[in-house]
Amino acid sequence: MRAAIRKGILGYTISFSNDFATPAFKPETDSKNDVLVKISAAAINPIDYKMPRAVSGHVLGKDFCGTIEQLGKDASTKFQVGDVVYGIGMGSVADYCVAKSGKIAKAPAGWKPTECAVLPIAYMSALQCLRRGGIIDDEGSKQDGKSVLVIGASGGCGIAGLQLCKAVGVSRVVAICSSRNEQLVRDMGATEMIDYTKGSELESFFEANAGKFDCVYDAATSSGGGEDYWDKSIALLKRDSDTKLLGHFTALNGSGSKWSRFFLGQEKNNESLILMDPNTADLEQVVSLLNRTGARPLTNVIPFDKKGVEEAFKLLKSRRAKGKIVFDIA
Repeated sequence: MRAAIRKGILGYTISFSNDFATPAFKPETDSKNDVLVKISAAAINPIDYKMPRAVSGHVLGKDFCGTIEQLGKDASTKFQVGDVVYGIGMGSVADYCVAKSGKIAKAPAGWKPTECAVLPIAYMSALQCLRRGGIIDDEGSKQDGKSVLVIGASGGCGIAGLQLCKAVGVSRVVAICSSRNEQLVRDMGATEMIDYTKGSELESFFEANAGKFDCVYDAATSSGGGEDYWDKSIALLKRDSDTKLLGHFTALNGSGSKWSRFFLGQEKNNESLILMDPNTADLEQVVSLLNRTGARPLTNVIPFDKKGVEEAFKLLKSRRAKGKIVFDIA
């Protein structure tokens, strides 16, 4: 099969193969809770080039949309051969991948495969951050009067946050990004935009907005450019009359000390790193929320060949992509 693969001693060299082995599938034993999917589209994320082969396997990618070709014996209670599904699988940037049945959902009517394929990591991450921040509940209740700051708002995870905030009616949604992306983030759901490249503007915003936000969703800190908004953002969170924090800071990444606190179970109150938990219910809720406004992910669709793989990862590493990068594999 065709596949984007990791090469080199540690697997940090990205390459393209026309004859990589199709993943093994044993429906009665090792793969009884799995499905074998013929991939139609697959998206990429920074974790795909940052993680070594020993952790993430030979084939790149986790996000996908495709058609089930085989079912493990226990997966047949939820899905059927021929179902079009989207979700998380190991090695999705290929013609085939294997996925756990609890980490996929049936593709919604009216959605393109390239749109479904970009939802899993970016949109479930945003959903789970906003849920931890008290902005989205299981019913997707309306949030009139709530305020959310989205940092890194023009990237894939940031746009996901803006669109989900809009879906639940958050009254004030402030986007931090560069001014060249102002119209984009406003179209996605922001009510205000702050230009992080203008130091005085950014500083004035933080000074003027102490204690005004219910949630800060940080998709930028430790993303590769030396950004760190964590500690300065805590002052933006709402407090009660006794100065106890009411608002919540959520982030997709952080410093080594923040990760240590996370893994040791010692995070500070109202400060959370979110290690995304893929599951069917959240995949379905993301679609349900986006359908409220008719929103769709912003995608950069790239052909699936050697040149396309090179171009896609060059764009991803530039950190200048607007929205999500996705391969049209079918």
